[in-house]
Amino acid sequence: MNTLLLAIVAAALVVLVALLLRPMQHDEQPQPEEDERVSPLLRGINYLLSDKPDLALQEMVQVARLRSEAADVYMALGEMFRAKGEFGRAVRIHQNLLARPDLPKSMHLQASLALATDFQMGGLLDRALVQYQKVLDMQSDHAGALEASLRIREQSREWQAAEELLSRLERVRNCSYSSHRAYLFSEMARQALKSDDLETAAADAARALELDPACAPARMVEIDLALRSGRADDAAQGLTLLWEQAREHFPLVIPLLLAHEDFYRERGEALLMQLWQAHGDSELALAWLEALAARRSVAEAEALQARLQFSPASLRESLRLHAVLGEADDPHSRFARQWRKTAKNYACESCGVEVVEVRWQCPQCHAWGTLHPKSEEKI
Repeated sequence: MNTLLLAIVAAALVVLVALLLRPMQHDEQPQPEEDERVSPLLRGINYLLSDKPDLALQEMVQVARLRSEAADVYMALGEMFRAKGEFGRAVRIHQNLLARPDLPKSMHLQASLALATDFQMGGLLDRALVQYQKVLDMQSDHAGALEASLRIREQSREWQAAEELLSRLERVRNCSYSSHRAYLFSEMARQALKSDDLETAAADAARALELDPACAPARMVEIDLALRSGRADDAAQGLTLLWEQAREHFPLVIPLLLAHEDFYRERGEALLMQLWQAHGDSELALAWLEALAARRSVAEAEALQARLQFSPASLRESLRLHAVLGEADDPHSRFARQWRKTAKNYACESCGVEVVEVRWQCPQCHAWGTLHPKSEEKI
């Protein structure tokens, strides 16, 4: 049973307890109409536990009709509509609740948060942000509202606003999110680099590396800046640090080295060869061959493969090598090239999702720095 379903069952149980205890609190006998409310609620809970949400929803609607003044019933009903993907109906329920002048303050906070969640899950991110801000106006240290707002800002690539929210979340939870913040600063640096704002890019990359020296995208921005300004020693030092602190992502920098031909010819090629001879890293060799074939020619990649004396040691490595060096009319090579276009190259250590291109933030669980290159291919 998922978390949302458990929450709905819990809300329904709260309503049930309230209905059962009310006559006891007033030392009175249960009224017939209250019995009428309990029966559909019990049926609704039973349907939920039996994984029959449509039937459960019908019963909850009946409860709401019989007890129209109860905000907790409508909260549970709104949760059920949202769970079914009927975001418009969930929004209307929570908006009607918030319009009640006699709504208790605690319930007002819950309904505001529920409405913000409705907007967010329905894709109305601007309206969700406004509603989450209303929650934070009522309770400035509400971790759930801060985290949801952070997720929206990240989704919208508003990195500065996201970093400010993450800093607030650090203070609320009294814990460090230094690695997360480093990735946010690295995204700011990459954004500035695309806009040719080199000074801002350098400052943001430095801030990211101060927070987490193993932040690969920030290190690559630093290397890019050094190559653009002709600082060969700084570029070489950055490459060494990238290899030492984020080796699995080092191959991503190879196309950048090939784009700066002078540096590649004078220092880059020798550095890559030195790393290969010292470590025999197959990912390094394959990424080098792929980048060289794409930027220069297959012939140069074949010559490099002979120099490296590289032989694939797994199905995945064999397919990648065939995709680069295989003959055009060879069916195995055609298959390998087609496979390479859609192969899932990275897997998230947290949730297991697999993606084709590198991502610094997992698209499923939203964790940063958890996607790692795959070394094996499932058969």
